[in-house]
Amino acid sequence: PTTLNEKQIAIATRIITVGRDLGVSDKGLKIALMTALQESVLRMYANSSVPESLNYPHDAVGSDHDSVNPFQQRVSGWGTVAELMNLDYSIKAFFGGPTGPNGGSPRGLLDISGWENMAPGVAAQRVQVSAFPDAYDKWEPAAEQLITTLGEGIIGGGCSGSIDGEIQLPLRSDYNMTSGYGPRAAGVPGASTWHAAIDLQRWPNPCGDPVYAILPGKVVLSSALWLSIEHADGYVVSYLHMYKSQRLVDVGDIVEAGQQIGVVGNVPPSGGCHLDLRINVANNTNPEIAKLILSQNDTRLPRPATLPEHQNFVNPEDFFELWGVDLCPGGSCQ
Repeated sequence: PTTLNEKQIAIATRIITVGRDLGVSDKGLKIALMTALQESVLRMYANSSVPESLNYPHDAVGSDHDSVNPFQQRVSGWGTVAELMNLDYSIKAFFGGPTGPNGGSPRGLLDISGWENMAPGVAAQRVQVSAFPDAYDKWEPAAEQLITTLGEGIIGGGCSGSIDGEIQLPLRSDYNMTSGYGPRAAGVPGASTWHAAIDLQRWPNPCGDPVYAILPGKVVLSSALWLSIEHADGYVVSYLHMYKSQRLVDVGDIVEAGQQIGVVGNVPPSGGCHLDLRINVANNTNPEIAKLILSQNDTRLPRPATLPEHQNFVNPEDFFELWGVDLCPGGSCQ
């Protein structure tokens, strides 16, 4: 069996995320994963024959013609070096279709008539036109497992909310809430009695669970307790209690929605492994988010926030509803 590292898992997650956002079926996702597994084992390849590609972030260096990225797309046909070394572009190019960046040439998966009725390996070969047409089939079980393992919490765009775009769940599904938003009786030394967050975990083995960025942005803080990502509209989403040594991003890094940023930890003050998710909107410029009730004004709660460190936050459940997404599917946060 193939063992994948964090970067490879992040690429697989992104393939699923972008595919879901494009409305691609799970069979299409499987074909894309099988292709990237065969071509690169889910690694971002630069190419020594394409010197410009070495200037972009990469995990490995190949030398096959002018092929780059996880899908080994050729600069001579699929796009510019800058485009092809962009993970999202490469994924969208592989899928193609009406909104694909290639305009149908080269053909992406969705441009191939009848691909849905083909064996997955055959469909992959129709896109890749490989010298080894039977090489994709062996990756089908691994691709299916990746969709099962990584795809649970990934939701495509197009939900009915007041904000367009995609938002992702911070953990794989089937999690529960261990502490809610608002005033609480804190039983852990050092924990606040006004909780500007919700605490989530996947019982009974929450430690080490992947944590995903819910939205794109830039990492602006990575302290012992906090990892904070600022988004284009100025609000900041923070993920607490991950051990710093287990984080996959650092200050200055640009992250995408659905990208794994670390794993669930137990950094104090904490009563056990969990994720504390909180959203500060003090510098928000988005008019829809500005309609949410601030923690210091939330009269729905027994007591609004009074201390400055608890103010200018919003209830994460209300925040997710703006995208038409239930942060607590099936009442899991109750």
